[in-house]
Amino acid sequence: MPDGGQIYEDAFIEAIQPPLHLSVSEWADAERQLTRRSSSEPGQWRTDRVPFLREPMDLLSPREKKIRRVILIFGSQSGAKTECGLNWLGRTIAMDPAPFLILFPTEAFAKRQVRQRLDPLFKDTPAVAAKQISTKSRDAANAMFLKEFQGDMLLSIIGGNSGSAAQGMPAQNLWVDEASSLPLEIDDKGCPIENAEARQSNFPDRKTLITSTPGTRGACRITWEFENRSDRRRLAAFMPCCGANEVIRWEHMVWDKKDGEVWCKCPACGERLAQHHKVAMLAGGVWGATAKGDGETAGFHLPGWYAPYGWLSWEKIRDEFLRAKNDTILLKGWVNKRAAEAWEDPATAKVSADGLMQRAAANPYPSGFCPDGVLLLLAAVDVQDTWLEIKVKGFGVGEESWLIWHEKVYGNPAEDKVWKQIDVIRKTVFNHASGGTMTVHKTAVDTGGHFTHEAYDYCRQRVNEGVVAVKGGSDKKAKTLGDGTKQDVNLRGRKIKKGVTLYMINTHTLKRTIYGRLNIEQPGPGFMHFGQNAKDEYFKGLTCEKLVTTIDGRGFEQSEWRNEKGARNEPLDLEVYILAMLELTKRHYAAGTMWAQLARTLGAQAPGTGGGGVPLPPPARDPQRSGWLKGSNAGGSDRRKGWLKR
Repeated sequence: MPDGGQIYEDAFIEAIQPPLHLSVSEWADAERQLTRRSSSEPGQWRTDRVPFLREPMDLLSPREKKIRRVILIFGSQSGAKTECGLNWLGRTIAMDPAPFLILFPTEAFAKRQVRQRLDPLFKDTPAVAAKQISTKSRDAANAMFLKEFQGDMLLSIIGGNSGSAAQGMPAQNLWVDEASSLPLEIDDKGCPIENAEARQSNFPDRKTLITSTPGTRGACRITWEFENRSDRRRLAAFMPCCGANEVIRWEHMVWDKKDGEVWCKCPACGERLAQHHKVAMLAGGVWGATAKGDGETAGFHLPGWYAPYGWLSWEKIRDEFLRAKNDTILLKGWVNKRAAEAWEDPATAKVSADGLMQRAAANPYPSGFCPDGVLLLLAAVDVQDTWLEIKVKGFGVGEESWLIWHEKVYGNPAEDKVWKQIDVIRKTVFNHASGGTMTVHKTAVDTGGHFTHEAYDYCRQRVNEGVVAVKGGSDKKAKTLGDGTKQDVNLRGRKIKKGVTLYMINTHTLKRTIYGRLNIEQPGPGFMHFGQNAKDEYFKGLTCEKLVTTIDGRGFEQSEWRNEKGARNEPLDLEVYILAMLELTKRHYAAGTMWAQLARTLGAQAPGTGGGGVPLPPPARDPQRSGWLKGSNAGGSDRRKGWLKR
């Protein structure tokens, strides 16, 4: 029979013992046991095997007071980032019990991690197993997602696909695993990570660990955390050839033939290093910050080629790269998992406001002027709560385009006087380089805001002037421009049945078209000119959205456009509406004849229409074209960082 007095004495002595001041790495080296269920190298944990983890693990130790958040953005299965979290959790259970919350992307993912990674920690590491309240699976203290340990420690495990999962769970310590797979928002309750971190508010000694491979820029939370809040630490490996410490990048990986050995070319002296040198390279590696950060967040970036010797070979990474370099889908996976970099859609990666500003400065034609090549003017109006924004663009052969006019008309869209100012701009006679003049052919008016019926009524009264009601649609498989449906107009107590024709626009597809054209660098088909009317605010609005891949509440990937810069996106929306009007205009012409007919109206010879004075076909009949042209008689940054440079 147990001696009650002895039990009491042992418990009393244990309670009054001062905590051992072991860091996370020191505790793991002394106590952590690995099993075959979770590791390819079972046995005693050795931080020396992954020396680059020592610094991030020790920043999670209680004796570190300045750094409260640690970001690990590592390549897939190459840096033991999950083991960092497990060692931290194990030390907390064994030495400093405190409420602990683990956030996984989904509940299904959490179940797999509990069985494969957490249960072995609880059962096979004696220092942790001794702290369990119960080992029975049916016991409330040992439920799959809620576990109790001695010292009043409660471990909560949740999936990030539930907006309310973290509510009511106070936690001193938070570990977010595979953060890039978390939705940016769920159940209209905000960011899952911020919701979880709000649970730590009452704990002055709080610590947070966020780990993941990156995803798509703009929809990848860990990339945002690393780039905007952390000090962006990079590992400068030790170069045994010359004694320097250098950051190894993909361009330092070299090979003589595609199936031969891969070497690391020393960035300092150019000497070739073989893979067996990685033991010394990692042991002597030094983390160095490359940014100031917010003062409490340490970020660590580690590509796959830093994986310990024997884990992931340079030849395997090279072979995966060669297979992926000409396949966008495979390349995205390689950039995320091996380079540990966020992926950007090729259609948007190179587009920048600064680059477009330089393009405009190189060809500064005046605002309101139609340069040579303009054969058609189209306009669009975006309706905001306190202003109307209008853009006029000129188009020529091959849909080369010129910005002619862009302006905000301030006022209440419920008042007719604001719309009448749009009439003035829409009916403006613009001078053409030929010596003639042009007016706008068709004008799209956005009806999707808070003044839908005011916009409807404006279009209804001016349908014979080429004014068209449009609305952006969410169906990504729909036609670029719908066929048009009749809508009722309800305004000031009047109801006009089927008073206006509304055209739905596939904004997703048209934005891809726009970004593709913004990437065209030489005048010609699809090229976009801007002139003096485009200012910095315009270019920021035109380029503020990025195509990103997100995970919906069911765990499925979907692509969508996101405004990651917070800029006003009306210039981009107006561009979409104008392209829709170009599509509507083309419907009035036989295939391939529109530019030739418009050029004939100007008296010019459009490229590709026969040349040598060959007569052009007569213009198509269109009562709305009267007044287009009057009196004319003249003639005519790469974020992929070099992945594909090999």
